[in-house]
Amino acid sequence: MKVLCTILAGLLCFTDFIQAQKSAIFDEIQENVWYLPTADQQARLYLTQLGKGDTVVCLHGGPGNNFNYLIDAIKDNADNALFILFDQRGSLYSPVADSLISQLTLDKLVDDLEALREATNQQKLTLFGHSFGTLLAISYYIKYPANVDKMILTATMPPFINKEKPFAQVLKEIHARTKALRTRPQVDEILKEEGLYDEKNLSPKQQSDRSKITRLASFNMIDLKRWRTFKGGGVYYNGLVDGAIGSSIPAQYDIQSALKTNPIPITIIQGEEDYIDPGASYWTDIVANYPAVRIATVAKSGHYIWLDKPKEFAELLSKSLNN
Repeated sequence: MKVLCTILAGLLCFTDFIQAQKSAIFDEIQENVWYLPTADQQARLYLTQLGKGDTVVCLHGGPGNNFNYLIDAIKDNADNALFILFDQRGSLYSPVADSLISQLTLDKLVDDLEALREATNQQKLTLFGHSFGTLLAISYYIKYPANVDKMILTATMPPFINKEKPFAQVLKEIHARTKALRTRPQVDEILKEEGLYDEKNLSPKQQSDRSKITRLASFNMIDLKRWRTFKGGGVYYNGLVDGAIGSSIPAQYDIQSALKTNPIPITIIQGEEDYIDPGASYWTDIVANYPAVRIATVAKSGHYIWLDKPKEFAELLSKSLNN
């Protein structure tokens, strides 16, 4: 009995420790909030930070998404780096007037990032980008190559787009892979396990849970048993912002121009079943020509590797930060 009591006491202490950690992260993020007015005074960028060490600027996906979901990606490395988190212009915490949404562009986000660099007194930026955030990082590096120290990209966009592989074709392939993931048998299996398969007579909470599985987790995660860990969607995403910035993405771009003039270390952490680019195949030619670019692929993982394989992702991110 004494042994059992000791084990239970240990479990309760561990649970309290985890809850305290979560509370500490929330408090740290809230306490470190500040605002950076954009150069044209059309928005105020909401910024905060988490951790300690060398500064790493985090670029969330979308466009039109919010940074909150990235906390799960970086929290296990909070002792290795000081992560700056912010909502990009037009996103939830950094809104613009409705009349200005149509004027949002990728290039404006690039210049906002340069303003952030200047405001935080960094000579060069270390960038951690996810999904669309990787394209923002690539675009910043192309425009300001001398201002980047290194980049860590996960769920990355292609390093270049050209006439042979136009962006429209890349999008077509992305949509096809997204559809395949959303309609795979595992989606129906998890809906049945959770009692959410039949849409009739579901409570509002159950309807939301079903939507979280079918519209979000289904193509962003491979291990759908962990669907509850998915964060984002709903109020955290602005489709109008996505449309405006998405339409401004250039038909052609090429990271190799910057790599030739200002080579930097680039680490790609990619899921083997990521819907944008499984295994980072688009980066193969870049790796062959630029040895400072490295690809780490993670098996049985998708667009949010840290949800499918949290330990492996944390270790890869730690290694990338310390290289």
